[in-house]
Amino acid sequence: NAARWLSLLLAAPPTLGFYLPGVAPHEYLDGEAVEIKVNQLSSPRTHLPFDYYALPHCRPETLESKAENLGEVLHGSKIQNSPFALQMGKTAFRVLCRVELTAHDAAVFGARIAQDYRVQMIMDNLPA
Repeated sequence: NAARWLSLLLAAPPTLGFYLPGVAPHEYLDGEAVEIKVNQLSSPRTHLPFDYYALPHCRPETLESKAENLGEVLHGSKIQNSPFALQMGKTAFRVLCRVELTAHDAAVFGARIAQDYRVQMIMDNLPA
């Protein structure tokens, strides 16, 4: 029995990598744009997710849904584009936007922070 397993192992071709469906590798060139997508706000304390743009964050000019595979759709993820501009190998930073918060908006932000809400973002199809 052990000889059978050993011969099976020796007969198998060596592998140098793996592929996950829905995740295609991408090598970025210096200066190439890296898209950052947003998903939701979630809390381990309340277990009640909110849409990322439910709070007055900076928004892109047009919102687009970005679900890339069936698992994201079945999971209920609401993946959308974001206004964040990031380029590979570059460290230039700028103010994205300025938002004037009303007293109500500030109270909602404070409540989400107190409830341990975290932002879920996706960069290069990996959670960020």
